[in-house]
Amino acid sequence: MSILTALFLANYHSNNQRTDLTMAAQTLVSDIRYAQANALGLIKYDGEVPAGGWGVFFTSGGENLDKYIIFADENDDQLYTDTESLESLGGRIEELPPNIYISNITLDGVGVNSVNVTFLPPDPITRINTHSATGTVVEIRLKETINNTTKTVRVNFLGLAEVID
Repeated sequence: MSILTALFLANYHSNNQRTDLTMAAQTLVSDIRYAQANALGLIKYDGEVPAGGWGVFFTSGGENLDKYIIFADENDDQLYTDTESLESLGGRIEELPPNIYISNITLDGVGVNSVNVTFLPPDPITRINTHSATGTVVEIRLKETINNTTKTVRVNFLGLAEVID
């Protein structure tokens, strides 16, 4: 009976971690769509519609692996800056669940440390870029540390955000 209980608990814990990873990936897709909806709805930031729309910033380097940032691109440079994500004005810093982090980001199949996905109203036009490159598809890989399982979220130049595995 103890062996069966131990196997059940180990399997339950493993399944629970995979569920957390799936939920984190789906939440990430929802937050990308939230930024897109903010751009479409001409949502204001600091009293004005941001010149560059709304976006999401991701990094797979440094100390911010467990979060991503929804920001207003006030200066239309297509890049996140600290002043563009104040929560009191509508920006958000989203933390991933425990034991889940951004392990890899690829822009058109090439690994990058960070990427900005911005949506320029009124269409919205989707812009995907780093500080030095632009692209048409970004893939953000989330990794769960206990079972080493992954989920990948893809965003393309049309603004389609989806979990692909």
